[in-house]
Amino acid sequence: MSVEQIKTSLASLSASEQREVSAFLFQLRHAADPDYRENVDARLADKNPSHWLTPEEFERRLDQK
Repeated sequence: MSVEQIKTSLASLSASEQREVSAFLFQLRHAADPDYRENVDARLADKNPSHWLTPEEFERRLDQK
């Protein structure tokens, strides 16, 4: 199957299925990157509330990108 065939197939998926594929590709991209895993683990282990974002701040920063 060519990349163009894959793209065509992906375009015909429902929005929910496209989100699932997107999440799968994200996981594939980062699965072999030990630095990414370390970074995520460190963030999840951070118990200092001063390092946390409110949902509103998170949304504001996300909108800036």
